Amino acid sequence: MSGFIEIQHDEWVAAGPDVVRAHYTDLHHRQVARVHPHERLRQLPPGPTGPRFERLARAGWRTERDLFERHERADGSVLDQCVAGSHWGRSIVGRFWRSNDGTRAGTLVELTLTQPLRPLVGRLVGRWLRRRLAVELREFAADIKIDVERGYKTERTLRVA
Repeated sequence: MSGFIEIQHDEWVAAGPDVVRAHYTDLHHRQVARVHPHERLRQLPPGPTGPRFERLARAGWRTERDLFERHERADGSVLDQCVAGSHWGRSIVGRFWRSNDGTRAGTLVELTLTQPLRPLVGRLVGRWLRRRLAVELREFAADIKIDVERGYKTERTLRVA
């Protein structure tokens, strides 16, 4: 097993590429609307390369905390790279392609997840980890699709402490 796991997933969304990219990059909306039910986001001051955010995710009985840096590339794709936390080294690249199959117009969202493996871990649990990451990536893409197609409606309201 190599030192990395790379998984790609494509999801078709019934909206234009600019709308889908705007939803994907809007961290405040993702935080308030709770687009992904098992995660909470907190925006941090921008770093040297661009926006930074902290992601708290429930995984079973424990909470994982990761620090991500976002890079918006010249070709319109978005790279989220984990720079600290339990998923250190993980990167998710989102690419947005105009898709028109003749009957309907929309956007093909191409998500590519890359996760480095520790030397011993890769040999022992590499296949299991690949399946788990593939499921997580499919759920992530489905949540994005549902959020974009329903519009900017928030399901929950913020509670003031």
